[in-house]
Amino acid sequence: MRQNSFHRSFKRRWLLRTWLADKPELRELYAYKQALYRLYRTKGQKRVADAFARLTDAMATSELPEVITLRRTLMRWRNEILSYFVCRLTNARTEGFNGKAKLVIRRAYGYKSFRNYRLRLLNACA
Repeated sequence: MRQNSFHRSFKRRWLLRTWLADKPELRELYAYKQALYRLYRTKGQKRVADAFARLTDAMATSELPEVITLRRTLMRWRNEILSYFVCRLTNARTEGFNGKAKLVIRRAYGYKSFRNYRLRLLNACA
């Protein structure tokens, strides 16, 4: 279920559809997950904005609390999500470096000097 259906073989997609046939809640959640994947493969700002509006409108009709919460989050972050499609850049690299820095701090139990911490961090991120 975690893999995008775009990357699955026909047989695997059929097996998943068969398994989801008697699980309407999971089927609905899976459909919204796939719609989000499709949204990020869409080209063009106008098309993405329209697809985003259709997706959030469809989510508004759901009775599942998880979908309602996801819709609220998407609406709150609407501008940031749509701005991704202008230049297709994220802050993933910065987040990765911050994660490495936190990991080095946890492993070190606190360095006495900043120089040692800096050297260890440069080694970890190189």
